[in-house]
Amino acid sequence: MEISILTMLGLPPFFDTLLKWSLIITVLVIVFFLYGSTRTFKKGSSGKKMSFRNRSKLYFAEIRLVKSRRFNPSNIEMTVTNTGKKDIDLNAPVIIFKRWFTKRRFRVLKVEHSEIYPIYLEPGRSSVLDISLDQFYEAVPELQLACRMRIEMIDHKGKSYSSQTIRLKWF
Repeated sequence: MEISILTMLGLPPFFDTLLKWSLIITVLVIVFFLYGSTRTFKKGSSGKKMSFRNRSKLYFAEIRLVKSRRFNPSNIEMTVTNTGKKDIDLNAPVIIFKRWFTKRRFRVLKVEHSEIYPIYLEPGRSSVLDISLDQFYEAVPELQLACRMRIEMIDHKGKSYSSQTIRLKWF
C-alpha cells in the first residue's frame, strides 16, 4: 500500500494529483522554452524560430476563383498569382468538376484560339483567365449536375497548386 507524503501531513488526495500535474506542466513549459532558445542560438537570428505564422516560400502560386453569380454561375474568373520569391513556370490548368463521388477533369489547351500555356510568372505578377462554363455544359450535358469545381495547376518541377473548391449549386 502506497502512502504519499501529503496524506501523512493530513492533506486530501486532491492536492497530491494537483501537485503531480503542476510539476508535469512546469517541466513541459521549461523544455519548450529551452528547445526554442537553443534552436535560435544555434541558427542565429536568421534561423528558423518556433512560430505558427506563414513563411514566404520560394516557389508558390495562389489560384483564386470568382463566380459571376452565387448559384449556377455562367462564368468563372480564375486569377493565378505568384506569391513566391522566384519566377514560376506553370503548365495548363486542369478544371475539375465534382458531384458526390465522381470527378471529371478537363485540361485547358487554348484560350481564344491561341496557346498561352505554359505561363511564366514573375514574383508578384498575376494572370487572369475568364472561363465560360457554357462550353463545358454543351460538350458534356451531364456536367450541369456537377455541384462543385476547382482548378489545379502543376509547375515545371512537378509541384501541384490548387484553388479552393467553389460550389456551383447545392444538389
